[in-house]
Amino acid sequence: MQLRTIGRSRGRGTATVEFALLSPFLMLLALGVAEFGWLTINAVMVVNAAASGARFFAGQRGSNTPYSDTSTQIKASAATLKAPNLSYSTYVGSTSCSTDSACALDLNSAVQGGSVTSATVTVTYGPYQPLLGGAFPGVSNLLPKSLSATSVERVQ
Repeated sequence: MQLRTIGRSRGRGTATVEFALLSPFLMLLALGVAEFGWLTINAVMVVNAAASGARFFAGQRGSNTPYSDTSTQIKASAATLKAPNLSYSTYVGSTSCSTDSACALDLNSAVQGGSVTSATVTVTYGPYQPLLGGAFPGVSNLLPKSLSATSVERVQ
């Protein structure tokens, strides 16, 4: 019987030592998965904001305030992102417009002449803020500095 108790007492600390050796790697793996998830969520929100903005912008023919209304739509679609970090640009065809009057003029003249014109919205979110706030300096260099998405819709 003494042999059994001696055999058991020799292996008692093995699990503790193994856990102590593996826990830093498991913690890094869990934090890496969380950071990747955060990056993915933010990227999907930027893509959704661009798609929503382009759909809305394409339907603003005849409106007096297409640019500012599209801005409101983009910010509403990206409500959980920090609004000061969002920037966007709008194009009708290949012409950039950044005021209500210019966008209204371009959208209204887009359909005249029978040609199909596109409405393009590009949304940029930057600087991207990592979930862990740069707690791991080497990893921060691997993450993008900003997230960007472009969506194109047909002017209606």
